[in-house]
Amino acid sequence: MSLIEENSNIVLPIMFPSLYRISKEHWNQTIVALVYNVLKTFMEMNSRLFDELTSNYKAERQKERKKDKDREDLWKKLDSLEIASVTRLPDNSTKARPAAAVNNPHSKAGKS
Repeated sequence: MSLIEENSNIVLPIMFPSLYRISKEHWNQTIVALVYNVLKTFMEMNSRLFDELTSNYKAERQKERKKDKDREDLWKKLDSLEIASVTRLPDNSTKARPAAAVNNPHSKAGKS
């Protein structure tokens, strides 16, 4: 344990994201309790670094959620453009779809 304490500035930033994620998402309560104990020990070793890593982790997760939401909004917009372009095609061309619909993993139109 003393080696970890001596090198907490190196060890904690490497381990923190995984430990924090496990503490929030793991299904096994025994694992969660063990991870909480490890996080508590790290917090007692270097509370300033622990607080900094916590805030950085939360900020990164918030950026990821915003990026995911923006991506989903873009796909919805592309889907609505696809629907609008399909409705404007002549009757004999309604089966043709824009390439965006075929390559969109979120599109219902691109799935068989």
